[in-house]
Formats: sequence, structure tokens, C-alpha cells
Amino acid sequence: MGIRMVFYFILQLPCLIRPTSPFESGETRCKETCGAVAIPYPFGIKTGCYYNSWFRVTCNKTVNGTKPFITRINMELLHSRWSFRDNVVTVNNPVTYLNCDDKGNNGTTSPSSVNLQGSPFFFSSEHNSFGSVGCGYLAMFFRNNQTDPIALCLQRGCEEPISSKLAGCLATVPENLASYTTALKSMTDIISPWEKEFSKRCTSAFMLGYSTQLSEISIDMTHVPATLEWNPVNCDLE
Repeated sequence: MGIRMVFYFILQLPCLIRPTSPFESGETRCKETCGAVAIPYPFGIKTGCYYNSWFRVTCNKTVNGTKPFITRINMELLHSRWSFRDNVVTVNNPVTYLNCDDKGNNGTTSPSSVNLQGSPFFFSSEHNSFGSVGCGYLAMFFRNNQTDPIALCLQRGCEEPISSKLAGCLATVPENLASYTTALKSMTDIISPWEKEFSKRCTSAFMLGYSTQLSEISIDMTHVPATLEWNPVNCDLE
């Protein structure tokens, strides 16, 4: 029993020796950027500039230049108006696609999921909505069980020529979610059977932050801005 207690005490040392204020060192000493993005504390790149490993940021080279990624969840960190006191941050969130052959490896097929379970991060219902771009599709938003949708939005039918600026729809996200699944189903047979050809048109669905308008989203986008919050992380035993 004594050996077990000693082992438990050793495991707790990272928590016990943490400074009184977790924001003291990084907030005051580190002014970091990656590409054109300022990295706000508790996130950071260099050791000592992030609160713990969940907030470590890696600068990755992409086809569009150097971009910062939250290392352990591999999501791109975007420029944000939030401060660390808000416990929220803006990330580039992947889009679900259907009938979009030209997206290659950047696109997914319906349904698809985003999963942050096991991390302190979650998608905030206060700062996000569920959106979709396309013509005549029902966009569905699930917890990961994919049985009962918790949000739906219905695109209207389209008569305009094929364009990257298509109609879309928005729905409220009813709860905070660490993971979710989106799916798309053609409804043109019900809404307007004479527009059946639109059921083969590219369409998308996504979690969208309130700071971005649906009118700013085109069918060509593989990622859209979304807002993450995080729960307090008092100890990191990675």
C-alpha cells in the first residue's frame, strides 16, 4: 500500500509544483506569431510559452504558407478577437462534402465526423451554428450516434446556373459538443421534382462560428472558421 501511495504522489507532482497563476509566465514573457497569426496565451510555440501540452502550437508549412496548428488536435489556429480570459479560440474546421469530386483529399463524403473527445476542447453552442451550402438538400447534425439529429436545416431549390455562390441554410446548435457528425440527403424529389438534376450538384455542411456570415461561405471552401471553448485543465500528465 505504501508503494502505491508513493507512486500516486509522484504522478501528482506536475500538479503540485504548478505556479499559483497559470497565466503568469506565458502571458507576460511570450509574444509569438506563426505566419500572420499572433498566438495568444495559453497557447504557445516555445516551451514555457504554453500552459500545458494541450495548448502547444506547431508551425506547419502548407501550400498557402506557414500556418499554426494546435498540435494535439491538429486543427489550424486562426486569427481571433478573443482573449484567453474568454476561454474561446477560432479554428479552421473541416467541411463535409457530397458530390464534390474536385475536392480530392481536402474533401470528405457524407456523413463525416469531427471528434475532440479526450481533449479539454469542445464546440460552443453559444458561439457556433450549423450551416450548409447547396441546393435542395436536407443537412443533418448528429451527436456521433448518427440516429437522432439534434439540428436540421433545409436548403431551398436553385434555378441559377452552377456557381460557387449557392444558397444555404443555418440552424442553432442546441448544446456544447466534443464530437459531432454531419450528413446530407437530397430532398429535390420532395421540394421540386422537376429540379432532380440539382441532387447531383456539389453541397456541403459544417459547424460555423458566429463571427462568420453564411454569405461569406462558398462551395469551394474546404474549411470554415468555428469557435472552440475549453474546460479548465489543472493538470496534464501526458
